[in-house]
Amino acid sequence: MIIPLTIESSTSEQLNDFFDSDLTFTQTSLNKNKNLIEESEGIFKRLEDNSIVIEISTPFRENYFIDKNKIEIHDLDFDQVRIIRREDIKENIFLGYLVDGFDDLNISSELNDYEFKLKINEQNIDLKFINKNHLQVKFKDNMDINNLINFYK
Repeated sequence: MIIPLTIESSTSEQLNDFFDSDLTFTQTSLNKNKNLIEESEGIFKRLEDNSIVIEISTPFRENYFIDKNKIEIHDLDFDQVRIIRREDIKENIFLGYLVDGFDDLNISSELNDYEFKLKINEQNIDLKFINKNHLQVKFKDNMDINNLINFYK
């Protein structure tokens, strides 16, 4: 009798593996107060030193260089550079997960094998694997704007 052996990775391993790839993404933001929908598109890359490069192609051309200490924002349309220390944006939990990695201890609810809910303090982040190459992330940011990001391998 042959018993199939299935090795399942933890939720954090699945998410960390997914974000260890070069990805494209589309972000849709809904500002209910201003009745405004904004969309942006770009590329997400993790470098060998574990830092992250995000290249926004629309609606504005911007590059973000993110490491454990800072975010360096290059506005390519206006030829400007701005640096933000990570400690100044502690409330951006999703960015923290992307840089530091996901941890199973922070996953408060696992809805099923492909939907996860993260909750830190009062912020909720919903993650859903549409398939192995498509992850959807939903959250409300500190400006009360609903965000939906679709990441694709």
